[in-house]
Amino acid sequence: MPESADGGSYRRIWALAWPTLVYSVLELSLGVADFLMVRGLGSEATAAIGLNRQIAFLLESAALAVATGVITLVSQGVGAENREQVDGAVRQSFRLVLLLGVPTTLVGYAASRPLLVALQASPETLAHGVPYLHIYFLGTLFLWTSLVAAAVFRGTGDTLTPLKLAAGVSVLNIGLNYVFVFGAGAIPAYGVAGAAIGTVAARAIGSAVYVVLLVRGTPHARLRPRPWMDVDWELMRRILRIGWSPALAAIARNGARVVYLALLGIVPLGASLHAAAGVGLQVRLVSVLPALAFQVAAATLVGQAVGARRYDLAQAIGQRTVLLLALIMAGVVAVTFLLAEPLAALFIVDPEVAALGATVLRWFAVAQFFSSLSIGTQGALTGVGDTRPIFRYTIVTQWVVLLAMTLALSVGLGWVPEGALLAWVAAPVLQLALMQRLFRSGRWRTLRV
Repeated sequence: MPESADGGSYRRIWALAWPTLVYSVLELSLGVADFLMVRGLGSEATAAIGLNRQIAFLLESAALAVATGVITLVSQGVGAENREQVDGAVRQSFRLVLLLGVPTTLVGYAASRPLLVALQASPETLAHGVPYLHIYFLGTLFLWTSLVAAAVFRGTGDTLTPLKLAAGVSVLNIGLNYVFVFGAGAIPAYGVAGAAIGTVAARAIGSAVYVVLLVRGTPHARLRPRPWMDVDWELMRRILRIGWSPALAAIARNGARVVYLALLGIVPLGASLHAAAGVGLQVRLVSVLPALAFQVAAATLVGQAVGARRYDLAQAIGQRTVLLLALIMAGVVAVTFLLAEPLAALFIVDPEVAALGATVLRWFAVAQFFSSLSIGTQGALTGVGDTRPIFRYTIVTQWVVLLAMTLALSVGLGWVPEGALLAWVAAPVLQLALMQRLFRSGRWRTLRV
């Protein structure tokens, strides 16, 4: 529970942010490890992992509908010292995981091949990718359980427990993936599918540990087993009412980027722009990690302040989180500007395309500055429970501003590559302005979530 809005709040923000930052780095490293392991199996195997990662992002985005609502209700319950609300949110969130996760598993399993076909996967890639997705979707409940349980701990202000579990699960995940990809002893080599087997097995163990810890109880939360029929539909509705907008926004944002890449492919320099944008998106995956960490810190501390009815403190913490994040992201942007050429040359062999890649990296870095501050502001809005406009803002900025500007400037006027890059920057600038206006308006002071 935050005690003041002075410089001590910066220390509390950082204390909650850094474990989540390391947690995100570990999650990112698992994807890199999968790419490295299957590299020797051929380009089709690498393509299968790449396409499957995009589908996995959608599955994780769907879990946000529960995890976001959990952070809000748990953090506000802790701030209000309302143990009943906290434990109720924990119990009903796990019921939601079952109610939503089982249908998602069945639909995803059945749709695995059609999804990859829609992504223009080659027959060889399909041979690797379909078995992987089948196994991956069978592990949906383990993934969602881990994400929601981590949200419970973070909502109470404990970001170290998810970090410790992530470290253990990551080591186990990489080890199991290696065994199942290449085989060991009596275990045959499953190739690309082995990476899914190892991932699901590691997540199953991690989710089991999370459940045990919550059943035993923490100082602020406990998963109290009750009969299945003890369902609080109103509380479930409150969780989803908070979380549905950020979840749909994440899906809409990823969809807009797919269309954006498609538009780049039909303009002059299309192939070169695809390569350059691909490098920019990979570097973005790293630069977005601080924003995601500060988003969690803002949601937790702001939520606790709101729960205690300390609205001025909530406002101050939200703004201080964004300010601290801005200072860090300014450094990230500066480093990206300085290292743009060597970074582009590291991934792109052709000198002319590498030069274009360096230009794209610099534009993407500027856009990421504003996008990161928008992500941090979203954390503050999550803490106060005012998340409903987020989906609308994403549709306007991504599907209208980003895509319409790219279509008009690059495809219509032939302004390549500047038109598409200007659109990439304009979208997060507007998103940040809209999110900051919403948080600064203070209308959330009258909300009751």
